Amino acid sequence: MTELLQFADRYRTIDESRILKALLLLGWAFTDDTAHALAMTRQALDRWIGSGLQFHRDRLGQRLFDPVEVVHFLKSRGRQGQDDFWSSCYVPTSRRLVGELGGRDSPHMDITIGRTFARGAFAPDRTLRLRMPLPLRSRCDYLDVRPWPCDGGTISISDGRMDVRIRPDGQGDITIGADVFLAPLPDGRPEDDADRDIFLRPSEGLIRITDPVAALARRLAGTAPTERAVRAFWSFIIDELINSPVHYDQIRADAPLDWVLEAGCYDCQLGAALLIGLCRARGIPARLVGGHFLYRHSPTLHYWAEIWTEDAGWRPFDFMSWDLSHGGQDSAWRDHFYGRTDARMITQCLPRRCVGPVGVAIPATWRVLQTARGKGVDIDMVGLDGASIYTDRVTVI
Repeated sequence: MTELLQFADRYRTIDESRILKALLLLGWAFTDDTAHALAMTRQALDRWIGSGLQFHRDRLGQRLFDPVEVVHFLKSRGRQGQDDFWSSCYVPTSRRLVGELGGRDSPHMDITIGRTFARGAFAPDRTLRLRMPLPLRSRCDYLDVRPWPCDGGTISISDGRMDVRIRPDGQGDITIGADVFLAPLPDGRPEDDADRDIFLRPSEGLIRITDPVAALARRLAGTAPTERAVRAFWSFIIDELINSPVHYDQIRADAPLDWVLEAGCYDCQLGAALLIGLCRARGIPARLVGGHFLYRHSPTLHYWAEIWTEDAGWRPFDFMSWDLSHGGQDSAWRDHFYGRTDARMITQCLPRRCVGPVGVAIPATWRVLQTARGKGVDIDMVGLDGASIYTDRVTVI
């Protein structure tokens, strides 16, 4: 059990109802019997409390939980064979999401994406430039974006994002959005072939090649050729670390990948960054890619890595394989996203193509909570005080 389980801080907690909604998305995305799923999830939460999961109570006695700690706890218990929620609910749900998308007859996807900025996140007396992500055109075989009307706002579309200039009327939240029709390109992308040096930089956001990272790359791969080196890095991250949410304000800004190695834990973004850092330490071009899954029941935010190989160009590597393979134990799923992915709405390819500032102030500490909402999901960015900053609502039709 890593040190992450020691951080049940009351300033990080959310109420039990929101925790249950998040767990329903993770373990019961396909259920038609929400009442049964909710009862089973409550039982699981009580079971984890009995096993040591920490919580606080508010002034009314309501239980408050740290969402990062809850997910980390259920995965750690499941990995140790001490609880079955991960193996019987979480992992099968993830596999079913992948299987359903893979069974689609058409590559064309219809998506709605809206972003609502909370009234408390902006000043009412100044003009705002609000932004939301859109698919990168270079990652689509077909793309058509139809912005929603925005009273009093001026809309502009550029590659990978939509901007709206608007002056708030002081009455409430502001929502921008678009209907998106796309056909994602298959794996194997030719762009950036002529300038791969930028994908070898030792310092870029969360990708920081420190002495420990460089030493690990040498220990795992030595002077092995690219394919064997990548395989060694992949196996280490799958076998030795846990894929679980983290608290970003705890990560060392000067050495984020060192923190991953010390904590033994990574989320999708940090896992991809570690793989990229190990590759770059060996002179293998690699980059961070982000966007949304296109699973109809769970179109959530996600990050993964792309690695350049001379024979195949840019190849994607995604540590969702950790959960799909039950922590690397199921060989049939272990390499499901090794060198390939399924259809994604790709909105960022760092460092060149990023969404950039959203248009409102983001606090130094924040969290993202993803929950089911109707036929789609809510992706809510909130401060540690629980106040919403903005909420994305994404639906795949």
